[in-house]
Amino acid sequence: MTRLDSPPTLFSSYGIFANRSARTVNDILETIRLRIAVGCLGELESSPWWPSSFLGQHAAAFLGPVFGGRTIAAQYQGVVEAACRAHDEKIGVGRVFHLFRLPEATERRISGCLNNQVADSLKECFASRESAERVLASLATGDGNVKPGPFRLGAAEALHGPDGVALIAAAYRSAFRAGIRCYPYFSGR
Repeated sequence: MTRLDSPPTLFSSYGIFANRSARTVNDILETIRLRIAVGCLGELESSPWWPSSFLGQHAAAFLGPVFGGRTIAAQYQGVVEAACRAHDEKIGVGRVFHLFRLPEATERRISGCLNNQVADSLKECFASRESAERVLASLATGDGNVKPGPFRLGAAEALHGPDGVALIAAAYRSAFRAGIRCYPYFSGR
């Protein structure tokens, strides 16, 4: 059972993680940064991975009048939804999950961390292709061995370790470097 004064486990809502040690809020923030960096690179490719431009040059000007101070959070939600749909089309849904579709309770925790201060810090993640690549490189450990299309990174248990975010980041980093569309996922129980 997780102590009340410790941060929630990032994937604790997924059955196998219920009894694991608590992850820090930093893990949630890394997941948010990874999502926005991958989202940026996925939109910027000469042949985009998904048909959106939530992080494009004019997106803030378009969304600003509607969302005001929450514009960056709206951009984040938009690119996450676009990427989620693209991943779901390639991978499918069911007992699998990926960076853009995590268990609902986990998504709520991530959403709860996405306040204005965190959203403002995301600007550096999508200011340019180079800044998104730097964020991706800072989160990745090594290079992933990836192939085009859906790519199983492993069982859900792989996410409970300290390198869960790094494993996902390495897969995307390798895919962007190789110029291939790779949709990494983990299978469930």
